[in-house]
Amino acid sequence: MDEPTVIMRARTFVRSFKDLQWPVSMNQYVEAIGAGLQYVHLPENESGHSLPVKNKWHIIINEGHLEERQRFTICHELGHIYLNLPNEHAGKSDSQRYTKRPTNEVLCDVFASEILLPSDHFKPLVNAKEVGFNAVATLGKTFKASLTATGSRFAALCDTACTFVLSEHGIVRYASRSPSLREMGAWVQIGYRVPPSSQAAQGAQLNHDGPCTVDPTEWFEDWTRGGTLYEESRYLPEWDRMLSLLWFEEDYLPSKEGTAIEADEDSDAYCRELDGILPWPDRTKKR
Repeated sequence: MDEPTVIMRARTFVRSFKDLQWPVSMNQYVEAIGAGLQYVHLPENESGHSLPVKNKWHIIINEGHLEERQRFTICHELGHIYLNLPNEHAGKSDSQRYTKRPTNEVLCDVFASEILLPSDHFKPLVNAKEVGFNAVATLGKTFKASLTATGSRFAALCDTACTFVLSEHGIVRYASRSPSLREMGAWVQIGYRVPPSSQAAQGAQLNHDGPCTVDPTEWFEDWTRGGTLYEESRYLPEWDRMLSLLWFEEDYLPSKEGTAIEADEDSDAYCRELDGILPWPDRTKKR
């Protein structure tokens, strides 16, 4: 099974419900596939799992985790059941979430994002808001999703040229790009340190209350197109994790020649429909 198939099946699953309310009830999803749901004590580094008992699937969730984390885990386990994909996270901890992910786990994360923050419902709200973490936080509360999951989905579905970057211990682990930023060829190199001049590099000392401008060549590999890039970052101390949102001004886009140009309101160059979520990085190019 590949990612486009997972996305298609996830959207079919969501569209099978009439008049869904947000945040969607997890019980509604679970009951739709005839599974059971239990909250039990599990080790802190284990989010949950699913298993068949007497011909019925049961989803087991860590009762000690935050509700937003529990909801993503439920949706992930629904992916295993609904897509008939065996789990491959035996012996894996949550700290390995963004590195060396088995294929089935990646596909179930794609499924989880699609049904927790469905494009049909989420995308119009994204594009009605000004880019920034205030918008991400507001939408996260609306859908009861974590800042991490919401930020990644926000960038993937946003019409503005932007990217969401997750770094741990100062190392970039994951990036999600908008369609227009993909078309510009902007690439945040995975596995490298965040730029020293960035908000993200400040770690626990970060105290900025809004976006700042940053040289795009600091974040994007081999960038020669110029432009004014904004960065807004949020620090999550429990995992020494930094979330960064980077975007270009909507009316002042980078050009192919390396100088910024004003955006043409009638141009549809950056309006190509996104498939729903950024594929997981697999590039190995070194600087």
